[in-house]
Amino acid sequence: MSATDSFQYLTDAAGKPKAVVLPMADWLELKQYYQQLHGRALVLSGIGEALREVPEILAGRQPEISLDDFLASL
Repeated sequence: MSATDSFQYLTDAAGKPKAVVLPMADWLELKQYYQQLHGRALVLSGIGEALREVPEILAGRQPEISLDDFLASL
C-alpha cells in the first residue's frame, strides 16, 4: 500500500473526520485482502460448526453424514 500521506481525510465543519479518500490501487488491495479474510472466516465458521456437531452425532442426537453425501450436497 501507499504511504499514509497519500490518504485524504474529509472533515465536517467542526473539523471532525468523516471520511477517507485513498488511491484506487490501495482500495483494490484492501478490497482483495477483505475478501480473503471473509473467505477464511467462512471456512473457520464452518469448521467450528462441524466441531460443535461432533458430540451430538456421537450421542446419537444428530444423524451422521457420510463423506459421499456431504460432497454430493455441495
